[in-house]
Amino acid sequence: MARTLDMPDPAASSAMPAGASSLPLISVVVPVRNEGAHLPSLFEDLVKQQYPPDRYEILVADGNSTDRTREIVERYARESVPRVLWLPNPRQLSSAGRNVGVEASRGELILFIDGHCRIPSPTLFLDTARIMQATGADCLCRPVTIQMPGNTWFQDAVARVRATSLGHGRDSTIYATDFEGFVNPTSAGAFYRRAVFDLVGMHDERFDACEDVDFNYRVFKAGLRSYLSSRCAISYRPRSSLRGLFKQVVRYGRGRVRFVRKHPDALTISQLGPAAFVAWLAGGVIASCVSTFAAKVFLATLLPYVGLVLVFSGWLGLRHGWRYLVVAPAVYLAVHVGLGMGFWTEAGRPVLEWLRAKPKRSATRPVSRSGARHIPGSEE
Repeated sequence: MARTLDMPDPAASSAMPAGASSLPLISVVVPVRNEGAHLPSLFEDLVKQQYPPDRYEILVADGNSTDRTREIVERYARESVPRVLWLPNPRQLSSAGRNVGVEASRGELILFIDGHCRIPSPTLFLDTARIMQATGADCLCRPVTIQMPGNTWFQDAVARVRATSLGHGRDSTIYATDFEGFVNPTSAGAFYRRAVFDLVGMHDERFDACEDVDFNYRVFKAGLRSYLSSRCAISYRPRSSLRGLFKQVVRYGRGRVRFVRKHPDALTISQLGPAAFVAWLAGGVIASCVSTFAAKVFLATLLPYVGLVLVFSGWLGLRHGWRYLVVAPAVYLAVHVGLGMGFWTEAGRPVLEWLRAKPKRSATRPVSRSGARHIPGSEE
């Protein structure tokens, strides 16, 4: 049964009191590394929020950026009314950056936003406070829209592909932009009451991907109430190249394995799909090299996948333009293969580490049953 931390009156109106002092203090934590190209846009969205500027703060946890990230943050710290802090994150991991921000924060509500995101609504903070008061939720989930001004046509293609049921996990609510209600927060939790961290702990810094998934799953297992609202949607800018997208989803694939290794009960069929797909591809290619019959079987089993990808790509092409017929199949393949390769890379890591650590066979001569060493030339 779901539980709540400091549950308000369920009958309370969703309208917040007009007095600024009655509004909860919000801490916005932004873990970044080399986000100088995107931070100005995000800061503009943050400082334009229709929320009293003395009732929220912006904490940027910087993972040793080598670009203008620190300079940008410090400029906004001087010029903006909301409290803005630059915080060092020497470990560079997003999980560590989140923890750095939480530890330095003062807010009753803590919001996590990535540096390459945009906030489409100027009332996000006010809506967050209203929804959490009205629903009694301890965690607020926000869907992601990955179309935004300034995207290239390739980024828009990635965005639309990822938003389809073939482009992301079917058990995820991350792209549920038309849903309102209580959900499992594992894939989309982003805003929390401070007491949540006292109950479930901080982010696990062993993760360099899926640290939010791990944290949200712990929120779910603790029985806390989590609410998803389209009013809290965030815009996310996709990778600008196929290579960048592939590297990103490989990291996600590795993170999924670490997540399941820590939480075996969270394993789902959809998480195994990309891994099975890559194993099937590799096995089929190898078998096809040694057997004509195996090649025919592999081709026959490959055609349904190709057909499914073409159907989804064609649907995107009809709705958004012919270019999707060309690029969408490559994006689907990059996502599926990248997730699968990341899965197998991480799954096989303990074996490789064991092989490396295995002590080398002793170069000493064998010892006789009596315990005396056999010495060359000692034979009678």
